[in-house]
Amino acid sequence: MNSSAPATGTGWSPKIVVSTIVMVLILEAMALGYTIVTTALPAITTEFRTTQGGWLLTAYILAGAVASPLCGKLADIHGKRKVMLWVLGVGLVGAVLSTWSPTFGVLLVGRALQGTIIATLFLTYSLMRDVYPAKVLPMAASISTTGIGLFSIGMPFLVGILLDTWGWRALFAFDVAWMVVLFPLLMLTTPESPVRVRSKVDYLGGLLLGLGLALVLAAVSLLRTVGSLALVMLVVGVLLLAAFVRVSMRRKEPLVDLRVFGRKPVLLAAVCAAAAYSASGVFASVSPLISMTPRAAGGDYGLGLTAFGYAAVSGPQAVLTVLGGVVLGLAIARVGGRRLMVLGLALMGLGGLAAAFWHDSVLQLAAAALLVGLGTGLAYGSIPNLVVAATPVEKQGSIAGMVQVFQSGFASSAPVILFAILAAHARPTPDGSSFVYSAAAMTQGLWFMVGICVVGVLLATTVLRSRAGTAAAEGIPDTATDRPVAAAGTADAAPAGH
Repeated sequence: MNSSAPATGTGWSPKIVVSTIVMVLILEAMALGYTIVTTALPAITTEFRTTQGGWLLTAYILAGAVASPLCGKLADIHGKRKVMLWVLGVGLVGAVLSTWSPTFGVLLVGRALQGTIIATLFLTYSLMRDVYPAKVLPMAASISTTGIGLFSIGMPFLVGILLDTWGWRALFAFDVAWMVVLFPLLMLTTPESPVRVRSKVDYLGGLLLGLGLALVLAAVSLLRTVGSLALVMLVVGVLLLAAFVRVSMRRKEPLVDLRVFGRKPVLLAAVCAAAAYSASGVFASVSPLISMTPRAAGGDYGLGLTAFGYAAVSGPQAVLTVLGGVVLGLAIARVGGRRLMVLGLALMGLGGLAAAFWHDSVLQLAAAALLVGLGTGLAYGSIPNLVVAATPVEKQGSIAGMVQVFQSGFASSAPVILFAILAAHARPTPDGSSFVYSAAAMTQGLWFMVGICVVGVLLATTVLRSRAGTAAAEGIPDTATDRPVAAAGTADAAPAGH
């Protein structure tokens, strides 16, 4: 199969179908890196006897927040496929380290390296925009970000079998094998983007952003245990973030051009993406805790499911996520990404609300998970279409990276805040070997999720709603012609106004 020229034609072809499947596999690897930890979190925190399990999620997302804009710049310079291969290599090293990790600290380092694969979330649809025919782009982008069914639906059951049979390290070992396979698949099935932009990479900005976010989140996480030291970390972190803003505003080519967020379509995509990923992350953390905690552990909640049994909750949720993505792909050209994003966030919020009140049985929790799953499919699938509609092709990599850093920056804070809420209600198990949270902690965590969804819906329907009825304002991709969307160097590359 030729991998040196962009795809041609006006519709789906065998080559594009195979390429899309590979994109799904890459993004499923990113999702797998998150799912294995949310499912294995009770087992991991028990083995290492820590209440800081949220950092296994935060390290992953935070690394992605910093890596995404860096990779966006590098992709504009060197090519999107090439940078995706680099990212997969770093993620592979992280998966190996996580599998071996003898201490919680080593595991955190491995998780941070694994988190760089989050950059593929925007690199995939940026590459697709450059090499796919315009007519198939909306559906292909939606499918790639929500899965095509087999992988997403079967993954909870596979994770359950691996965890119950061989323990949590087997999950990371499986991730290693997955990443090894992706290398040749990407090279053989998908052409490199022809788009190149001369640019400079702001490494100082990346350092300031990464350290600043890490210190602020660490301060929130450790405030109850280290007191004044946490306040010092908070002050230093805020100063570093302020320095990052100052550097970004003064440099001609900053890591994150904060000025682009002055455009409502771009800011809409960033804020809604942050809300969607933060809310889904909270549910993905709370749901397995409720499901796999036995009442005998001394808590006043818990369904006592095995990891495989938990798939009865997460499996149907994955089915609805896929369905939401398919529905979005069919409706995006008529309804628009903004409306579908609002609907997705609303459904996620309703699911979180239902779980907050009713989580005493598998049926109750599974019903709430179905709402969250459908909302997630709509919301996740809307993100690339909102970005594509608001972004000129020659800036696709860098601006999508900016949206990604905004999204990941907020999403990385959600687990830290969640586990700070949970830690306030932690108490030792009767045998003293571990700890358990209270039902009040689960309810408060789910209310936190609902609040995130409400804020996202309110912002998307009020201050971030553009008055002009342009395609970019509503997040409707340009599929009216047979040519690739907004080829670089043409008048069509200019972003739509708002």
